[in-house]
Amino acid sequence: MAYVLAVNVYGGAAAWKEYGGGAARSPLYGIWEVEQMALDGTPHPATLRDPDCWRRVVFQFPESAAFQHMDDTFENYKATISLADRKLALTRFDDALWKASFRIDQPGPGRLLLDGEMNHRKMRLQLRLVDHSQLRLVRSEFHWVQEYPFNR
Repeated sequence: MAYVLAVNVYGGAAAWKEYGGGAARSPLYGIWEVEQMALDGTPHPATLRDPDCWRRVVFQFPESAAFQHMDDTFENYKATISLADRKLALTRFDDALWKASFRIDQPGPGRLLLDGEMNHRKMRLQLRLVDHSQLRLVRSEFHWVQEYPFNR
C-alpha cells in the first residue's frame, strides 16, 4: 500500500514539474491573438478558408510554440527564443531541415511583433496578449454539475 502511494505521489510531483504549475514557462508565455498579418509586404486580412492565415500564437513551454489556423487547427514547432537577441527560431518536430525565423519586438505591454520568414515567405504578425482571466472556463466557477450555458 505504501509503495503504491509513494509511486503515485512521485509520478504526480514529476508531472506537475514537467507539465503543470511547476513547469518552466516560455519567455513569451501566453496566448497571443493575431491582430494584423502581412505576407510578402502586403496586408493579409483574416479569412476562414485561407491556409496561410493565423488566428493565434501560443507560447507555453520554453522550447515550443503553437500556431493556430483560422479553422482552429494547430501547427506545433520547436522554438528557440532569445529575448536578448530579439530572435525567435522555429523548426518542425518531424523535419529538422525546415526553418523559420522572426525578429521579436515588444512595443508595449501585451503587444508583440514578429517579423521574419516562414515557408519561404516574408511574414509580419502584430499580436495582442489575451487576458486569460477573461476566458470562459476561468471566469465561471467550477461546479461538478454545470448549469446552462456551460453544460454543452
